[in-house]
Amino acid sequence: MILRPLLALAALVAPFPLAAEETAERMISAERPEDMVIALLNAGYDPELIKDGVGDPAISFSRAEGYPLMVLFYDCDEETHDKCTSIQLRGGLDRAEPWNPAEAIEISSRYRFLAVSLDEEGDPWMTWDILTGNGIPESLFVEAVERFEATLEEAADALVFAEEREAEIEAAASAAEAGG
Repeated sequence: MILRPLLALAALVAPFPLAAEETAERMISAERPEDMVIALLNAGYDPELIKDGVGDPAISFSRAEGYPLMVLFYDCDEETHDKCTSIQLRGGLDRAEPWNPAEAIEISSRYRFLAVSLDEEGDPWMTWDILTGNGIPESLFVEAVERFEATLEEAADALVFAEEREAEIEAAASAAEAGG
């Protein structure tokens, strides 16, 4: 007797797909840079798909008040510059004075996924590598971008520009004392 109502219920819900099937998350990959552009656009960034110095795809992007950032594509076919399998998030900070390499190393040890290098002028460049393979969920890509951006901003405020801000404050205080 109980079996008949259960069979009737199963027949009633069988034609309807499960909610998980209806809302399957979109996968994105370094193989399809245009999908990453759309994901960045949907996340509130202003992305532009460009080419890097060797012809591989790259995406330049930022938010209205944020630092300029890049997505560089790696492990691409050397001739066709497609079929990339990984990306690197990248952002540079322009200091007034060259930065101390020991402090750059400190940032790398403080932030788990962040790597830091100095360019020829001593300005720090921060990177975050992501292997996408055949695809990662779009939400994971956007979360990684947002975490990278937040980490870059935090590192810039707490470490990279801290001594320059202190010097500006001291100069302003000295000027105020001399004037008043």
